[in-house]
Amino acid sequence: MAQLSKPFVLITSMPAMGHYAPMRAIANGLIQRGYEVTILTGPRYRESAEEMGATFVALGGHLNDLDFNHPKVLPKPRPEMFADAITEAFVKAIPDQHEGMQHILRSLHDKDPSRPIVLVNECSFLGPLATTFGARGLRPDAIIAIGIVPLVLSSAGLAPFGPGLPPATTSEEQGRYAVMRTHWNEVIMALPRNEFDRILGTMGATKKTQHNVFDTLILSVDRFLQMCVPSLEYPRSDAPDSIRFTGGLPRGHRYRGKEVQLPDWWKTVITSPERKKRIVAVAQGTVQLDYTQLVMPTLTAFADVGDVITVAVLGKHGASLPSDFVVSANAYVGDYIPYDDLLEHVDVFVTNGGYGGFQHSMSHGVPIVIGGTTEDKPEVAARAEWAGVGVNLKTDRPSAEQIRTAVMEVLEHPKYKARALDIEKEMQTYDPIQIIADSVEELAKSAKKL
Repeated sequence: MAQLSKPFVLITSMPAMGHYAPMRAIANGLIQRGYEVTILTGPRYRESAEEMGATFVALGGHLNDLDFNHPKVLPKPRPEMFADAITEAFVKAIPDQHEGMQHILRSLHDKDPSRPIVLVNECSFLGPLATTFGARGLRPDAIIAIGIVPLVLSSAGLAPFGPGLPPATTSEEQGRYAVMRTHWNEVIMALPRNEFDRILGTMGATKKTQHNVFDTLILSVDRFLQMCVPSLEYPRSDAPDSIRFTGGLPRGHRYRGKEVQLPDWWKTVITSPERKKRIVAVAQGTVQLDYTQLVMPTLTAFADVGDVITVAVLGKHGASLPSDFVVSANAYVGDYIPYDDLLEHVDVFVTNGGYGGFQHSMSHGVPIVIGGTTEDKPEVAARAEWAGVGVNLKTDRPSAEQIRTAVMEVLEHPKYKARALDIEKEMQTYDPIQIIADSVEELAKSAKKL
């Protein structure tokens, strides 16, 4: 039951499962701690929000159900198309996000004007920036942004976000990255920045941004909480003190909702004598459902390997492989299996590099093989390689032979498993929900004093 002495919490998220799922887990954790939580996101998430006790308000208007497979939304490797996607999916959504937030802020203020309202905002949801830059409307008493993708913030010694380049190790690389950052900020990201300023201007904003749009959000909030451990993120000596690490969501902390029905073969795989065999799991998340990219090549790669069991997860209830694809005797295919159930039994995880799947894998100490080139996936893959927990295939359409070689590299060299176990132990030293709750309380108290 909500405690009336606690601040109101408003949680906002882009309407896509990879964005909403970690925010849902945070909402559930805060509700369990007695907070009154309101969630603003796409209408298809109403049931999952309300069944855990949150108040739900549906986003309206522009892209209230984000389809990353839409040609204007799916960021391609070419930088100009990435900038177009940022403009279409994130910047143009600001007015409708702002309107939804205003409705909730007025309602909560009318309910109890003495209670602070703390916004816990998924990092790609840009609506809160409207009033930060002077647009008309109410503002929450504090804003906490949650980093559910690799940290986007520009920094000396780092390449621009997107191509998946590791930190500079030489002065020549530092110089090259500096030139790339200038071109990125002043040329490539000019379109979303200019559109950001134009849209906010129509809403009454009195200021313009001096940064690219994602740097703008990170640098404008009261606190930015990155959902990972420090060992999985590039160090930044010039990062502001407002950035903190939460350790990610460790195993068992993710909200499951209704009981999940695991495949009929599941117990056979994890309890039979064959469990002594090594298990390779493959999944492409919930967005990229072209199974010719990773799932089918991985099944093919190990079809004749007798000491390996392959488990493929298709990422969508009711999904299936093409009828003419032959699944070998040592392979199993399921439409949907929660990662926490799957990864407890896995030796290597082959994935297209979604940040959620990456964090899941690390929370179970499972090394990883990544093949992904869209959205933030090259950056996830680069961090996995840099941290020593896996192999970066640097393509989203690897051959069966490339996958087999990468997986065997991980299986045959203990350094990957050892490093993944180190990360798992580091994650266990954090309590992410408590860190978020402590930030809510701290910032609410600071707001009361002003």
